[in-house]
Amino acid sequence: MALDVNRGMNLTSRNTSMQIRQMDPKAYQLRQNHSAFIVLLTLLGMRRSAAAMNRNGFAKGSKTRNCGSFKFEWFNEDDGTPLTEAASAANDSATTLNVTTGDGKMFTANDTIQNRNTGEVMLVTGKTGDALTVVRGWGSATRGVSGAAITQGDVIILVAPAFPEGSAAPEAMQFNANEFYNFTQIFKQTIENSKTNEATQYYGHINKMAHQHKKAFDQYLLKKARAYYVGQRDTIIDSNGKPQRTTAGLDYFIRTNVVTKPTFTYGLFMDFAEQAYHYGGDEKILICNPKLATAIQKEVLANKINMEISPRTKEFGINIKRLQTVSGSMDILVDQSMGQIYPFATGFALETDLIEEMILRHDAWEENIQEPGVDGLKEQLIGEMGLKVVNEQRHAKLIIDPAAQP
Repeated sequence: MALDVNRGMNLTSRNTSMQIRQMDPKAYQLRQNHSAFIVLLTLLGMRRSAAAMNRNGFAKGSKTRNCGSFKFEWFNEDDGTPLTEAASAANDSATTLNVTTGDGKMFTANDTIQNRNTGEVMLVTGKTGDALTVVRGWGSATRGVSGAAITQGDVIILVAPAFPEGSAAPEAMQFNANEFYNFTQIFKQTIENSKTNEATQYYGHINKMAHQHKKAFDQYLLKKARAYYVGQRDTIIDSNGKPQRTTAGLDYFIRTNVVTKPTFTYGLFMDFAEQAYHYGGDEKILICNPKLATAIQKEVLANKINMEISPRTKEFGINIKRLQTVSGSMDILVDQSMGQIYPFATGFALETDLIEEMILRHDAWEENIQEPGVDGLKEQLIGEMGLKVVNEQRHAKLIIDPAAQP
């Protein structure tokens, strides 16, 4: 047999099958920090647990179970506004004023009211349902003289009562509480490996159960985050006769203060902040996607606005910035997972004391759930929880959609 040789310089193009691969042992994940809202909810829960134990900071360990049923309920009390409208037109001397159907219960005899459109003040002397009997042109200079004509739709303000000396107590008033509820949702993420695959060596341990644990947990949090943003509340009985429930997210609850504009300006943000703080609370956190965060940062740089590090940076252990507004301080937290859901710059101004993750079963790994005799390993991450959003009027949503009306 002849010699099996080559002539000339030996190059890397020869014997490529014999080359040792230079492989970084670490497997790098494309996406990171994609569940900021879930992290925030977890930290808020830990802080509430610590407060319940009369401790400062955060209660460490497993999430606290704070829910005793798959359906959790709460009451919102909305005092409303002292405003109604004239249900019909009336001339300048009419002594009967009809208000919006159902709003007559706001008023009682001896109330003073004002037509905001004309400025006329009147005194209520009696009522029948939604029809108020009034003295027109109330005030020492105008009492008893003709007032201004009332137009249907004029805004009527309940100013204040003015009772005579020695008068009896007026008709009692009670504020109605409205019941709200949501469901817990069962979240699962499963990993599975053959024992042969578990024993085989790979670069970066990419096929090992330990590596899959982290990736499965990341995906589990992302799925939960999406549910807490766009989830819809529902319950059905599936084809096997088993109850199946979904939890409602922020989009479901926040309906009153939703601002949609074509472009972002600092002036718009101030108007949005005013609306977000209208019902109370002097501190809110803006959970937003990267597009809105970028828009805010551009305005900050262009207008030399002061954005300072928030004390919450240390409090929550996550990167949060604070933007001061006339209405109150607004902490800004960027959640990358929102970029996968909302195509436009979007953010939620939330009052953290009024949002909570309700946990019926905290997140836990169930090991060795493979069928008997199966030559493999199977584990499952499972939890059952839902989102509680109290007084949705005290939260707000901002959307920058180029197609929206100015």
